[in-house]
Amino acid sequence: ETLMAKGWFRRKKGKLVYFYYNANGDERSKVVGLDTMTDEEGWLEVGTLGLDKLVNQPDPAKVTFGEVLQHYLAYGKRNTGEDKAHSSKNTDGRNARLHLSHWSQHVAKDIEPLEIQGWIDGLSKGLRSKLRNMMSAVYRHGQKFRMIPRTEESNPMKWVSATTVSDYEAVSLSPEESFAILERISDPLVRVLVIVVAVTAIRIGEALGLMWSDIDWKKLKINIRRDWVDGELGRPKSRASKAPVEMHETLAALLQAWRQQTPYSKDSDFLFPSFKLHGKQPRIGSMIVQDYVRPAAVAAGVIPEDCPRFGFHNLRHGLSTFLIENG
Repeated sequence: ETLMAKGWFRRKKGKLVYFYYNANGDERSKVVGLDTMTDEEGWLEVGTLGLDKLVNQPDPAKVTFGEVLQHYLAYGKRNTGEDKAHSSKNTDGRNARLHLSHWSQHVAKDIEPLEIQGWIDGLSKGLRSKLRNMMSAVYRHGQKFRMIPRTEESNPMKWVSATTVSDYEAVSLSPEESFAILERISDPLVRVLVIVVAVTAIRIGEALGLMWSDIDWKKLKINIRRDWVDGELGRPKSRASKAPVEMHETLAALLQAWRQQTPYSKDSDFLFPSFKLHGKQPRIGSMIVQDYVRPAAVAAGVIPEDCPRFGFHNLRHGLSTFLIENG
């Protein structure tokens, strides 16, 4: 019975044949060698060929792209084996739902490169390379887990190209424009948050995830330990993100003054808490942009009313551009 659970042998037409059941309960078979092999030698060969990994698995000849995609999303790890950041998992899920689901019913190994190329070319420029790269990662994942045959022709992505150039150009702010925006924001929490992002260039999610215990007043550094994205706390997005950020004395003084002012000043409190939720979680970045940052930028004449994308990322861009221009 244990042999049945992971497969069994039959000798047919001079060959030793390994039999097993796939995930649908269908019987499948593979030739292992000549029928002169002993069962023991047969099992060794089954292990070498990795055939035991096919038992109770979807049939690689029929597995759909949708099945591989779901397995990829559930796995949720980077190439290094580390768990993906919460924000990356959310992005993957959104791209899968809105775009890659287009291929869900297609047998993964049978999708033609030119079919994918035609589909990708019809997408907006900003999406093309992201979805091409994600689709490529899904195929590699499928082959790694033997859901798709590990042959070159079973992975069409090698022949699919995508532009990495988007039509979108981030509005880069000069220090003067950042000040003009700041002058039109009266909420003290938002003012401090805008300054922190503008002068440290940390991501908005990393700024909102900050607790007072993350500030090293002696070494004048800000430790990035978590990310607040889509209403959940997660790990920072990348290893580079986790590096401590230098804090100028002026910024330290500003944060000290804000700590005196905020009702949530304990080490375990968030720097930018939601007062409505009694400090239990940080404020929501998109709401701050909508209610304060964007209206202030329009009022300051920095962006027109119909500017498609504007937010904290522009403040980060502004700083890096300013520093590069000033050597």
